[in-house]
Amino acid sequence: MIKINLLPVKEDKLIAEAKGFLAICLISIVVVVALVVSNSSLLSAREQESKDRIAEADAEIAKLKSIMGEIKNLKDKKAKLQEKMDMIIKLQEQNIGPVRVLDELSLKIPSNKIWADKLVIKGNKLELDGKTLENQEVANFMKQLENSLFFSNINLKKVTKDKAVQGVTVLSYGLNTTVHFAGRQEQPQQPAKPAEQQQAAESAAQTGANQ
Repeated sequence: MIKINLLPVKEDKLIAEAKGFLAICLISIVVVVALVVSNSSLLSAREQESKDRIAEADAEIAKLKSIMGEIKNLKDKKAKLQEKMDMIIKLQEQNIGPVRVLDELSLKIPSNKIWADKLVIKGNKLELDGKTLENQEVANFMKQLENSLFFSNINLKKVTKDKAVQGVTVLSYGLNTTVHFAGRQEQPQQPAKPAEQQQAAESAAQTGANQ
């Protein structure tokens, strides 16, 4: 009987399988290392990108803080300037206001048939008493005051008969009004119709005559 020794063949097969397994292991290790390196590079890139974004955000915040600081400084300067302007306006009103009001009052007297005898200014209120030859002159005077930017809320207090002068009838009148030393910014209110003003003056004069 012929005997064949197969041991070398089995050894060669085992060695070949071992080599194949080792090759697979090496390839797997290489792939794993490549993945690890790739993932590490990706993470590093993302980390750097995040750092760059954070740096940009910090720079933007610093810029906004600087702008907000400038805005605050501008607001403070504006407030100080407004305070100075208000003070100047107040001083002008105190020094020039009454003179302008008196000048405006003299300009609004409609004719030489009406004049003022007594004038008192208390705060922003003006009390005026005077004489006139005709009721219509009082109505015209009130209309002129209502059309002025320095007066508002003109109220007729009285129109009464006074002593005649050389046979001419003289009427006493009184009115009060609000004074605007710096002038009103809004448009003057619509004045009452002259006929209504005259009627009010005549009614007041009649009431005074009956007393």
